[in-house]
Amino acid sequence: MRKYIDVAREQSSDHLYLVDEQGERHLTLEGQVGFPFFGELILDVLERTERSMTQVHAFKAGELCIRAQLAAERIE
Repeated sequence: MRKYIDVAREQSSDHLYLVDEQGERHLTLEGQVGFPFFGELILDVLERTERSMTQVHAFKAGELCIRAQLAAERIE
């Protein structure tokens, strides 16, 4: 996180902000980015394949979600 970069200045969508040790970069990605994962996921369900992610990966992601939920603290 950098406190001197305003990532909320653009009113349009499809922007990518990269901030690392090399500096800050802003990329406008309108019309350049698709969502191949969702199409691959649908094909995985229909065809019982592992295009979008392996079954091992999916189970590990589910496990991590459950562990995070169990470790969470309610703040009221």
